[in-house]
Amino acid sequence: MVSEEVLKLIEDCVAKHSAHVIDVTIRGSQHKSIVEIFLDAEAGVTSDLCSTISRDVAEVFDVRDIVKGSYQLVVSSPGIDRPLKFPWQYKKHIGRKLVLKVRSEGGLQEQIGKLLSVEDEAAWLEVGKGNEQLQIRFDAIQQAVVKAPW
Repeated sequence: MVSEEVLKLIEDCVAKHSAHVIDVTIRGSQHKSIVEIFLDAEAGVTSDLCSTISRDVAEVFDVRDIVKGSYQLVVSSPGIDRPLKFPWQYKKHIGRKLVLKVRSEGGLQEQIGKLLSVEDEAAWLEVGKGNEQLQIRFDAIQQAVVKAPW
């Protein structure tokens, strides 16, 4: 588990580069930890962005002695298999197929469809054989994953 203090330090480093923290994990042993930071940005994530943020985070970690012992720092994009966490992430995937778990009165329902558009509060999907257009509010989405095209 990542403490609020460590998460805030990481978020501050990432925000300086117009990016957002998607997830942070720390695993391994006391002697050799692996710190993984997954980030996303509206303009996309490049290897240069990951390298720059990695240097910034490592400097903060080393100055404040955040991780005891040696550690490996991994900074990368979340990848296609990671769930979308924020509404702004959906815009980058317009035209792609999504798999959504949506809360409804009957429990969780799975919706699979092509993302047509994104509004402030909802996303529009094209679903089913009849290409029905369905509006799904972000607050009803429990999980959203981009379906790989292969």
